Amino acid sequence: MRDMYFATQPMEMDNLELLESTMTAIGAETQLLYASDWPHWDFDLPSSILRFPWLSDKGKRGILGENARRVFRLETEAPIPGKVPVAPSGQAASGSRAVVQ
Repeated sequence: MRDMYFATQPMEMDNLELLESTMTAIGAETQLLYASDWPHWDFDLPSSILRFPWLSDKGKRGILGENARRVFRLETEAPIPGKVPVAPSGQAASGSRAVVQ
């Protein structure tokens, strides 16, 4: 199971003992990726992960983004405040805002 990844949606919360056992069995802290299933009416908010006492803080951060960052080999550099992302063409990236200083 260490070569497999799982998503949080849906998270059935009517049996927390079973949910804890399942998360332990799959190695949730390193193998589980957050998925909201938004905009469906029964989606799980990211904060739902925070209430599980059996997960470490590092594991919760993993589920909420770090595991996906690792799996998809996304950049790990934190954005610099005030810096506007630049698209490869030299134009400001779509959706970015200029920062007035």
